[in-house]
Amino acid sequence: MNKLQTLESKLGKNRIKTGFPLSSITTYRVGGPAEYFFQAITTEELIKAIEIAKFLDLKLTLLGGGSNVLISDKGLKGLVIRNESNNITIYKRIGKINHGKLNTQEVILEVDAGVLMNRLVRYTCDNGLKGLEYHLGLPGSVGGAIYNNSKWTKPLTYIGDSLSEAILVNNEGKLKKVDINYFKFAYDFSILQKTHESIISIFFHLTQEDPKILWQRANDVMKYRQLTQPMGVKSAGCVFKNIYIADAMRIGTPNHTLSAGYLIDQTGLKNFSIGGAKFSDKHANFIINTNNAVASDIYALIKEAQERVFHKFKVKIEPEIMLLGEFN
Repeated sequence: MNKLQTLESKLGKNRIKTGFPLSSITTYRVGGPAEYFFQAITTEELIKAIEIAKFLDLKLTLLGGGSNVLISDKGLKGLVIRNESNNITIYKRIGKINHGKLNTQEVILEVDAGVLMNRLVRYTCDNGLKGLEYHLGLPGSVGGAIYNNSKWTKPLTYIGDSLSEAILVNNEGKLKKVDINYFKFAYDFSILQKTHESIISIFFHLTQEDPKILWQRANDVMKYRQLTQPMGVKSAGCVFKNIYIADAMRIGTPNHTLSAGYLIDQTGLKNFSIGGAKFSDKHANFIINTNNAVASDIYALIKEAQERVFHKFKVKIEPEIMLLGEFN
């Protein structure tokens, strides 16, 4: 059997698509074709697909919500899996027994990596579970948020702060359970960016709180996002990581801000366009697909910003989004 036949024999007839346009599942709406594409609906399908990709020695790319990535116009070789697993389960309740009844104070949630962040945050707010409410409006999946240790800055809170354990598939295709220390979380970083292991599910340790208080915090976050960020557009979120405090102090940014968007703005790139893509006129760290852009348009804007910022400030700004595939 050839590789396509082997994939279909293990994952199901007509479940594997060849030449699938990845632009249809990314928030930028750009990206070339996948050599092989599979939608994993359950964690069991996800694990099986990862195992068969490793068995066939296929390059493996795992996507969730399609945000925070820029996929080349040339597409991706190997097997691209879109993780659509979507279970949220109460794994454990922790509390005190009063008159024979458990008074729940803390909850451990088990969440599939394919669950969208907005769905998870809304679930926790509705159920009075504190810890994730500041992440309302974060695009993409839970797995992607853990991979990047996504954050909110007002107040500063990371998605990894509430993680207790996770189930991964390692590079030998074996399942393993790890605790929070394994991830070595830092700014925009988890150890998965180096190990390239795949997240299957995550256990979040959350505490009880009045749902009204949680929804107030979440809605305040959304109001701030709407005031400061472009909404309802084809974008992948912030393009560049913030700069180091040492660079901010050397440059003398206002209040020592670490914002890459501030530096980009100072180079005159707000609303600057190449092809069908442009820097947002609302927040300079956002690139928007405004007119049938292709990935090379967005990549050219990334390079333009890096060159201008370095020329003006002698600072190298690094992409926060992942560049997948070949770029010239």
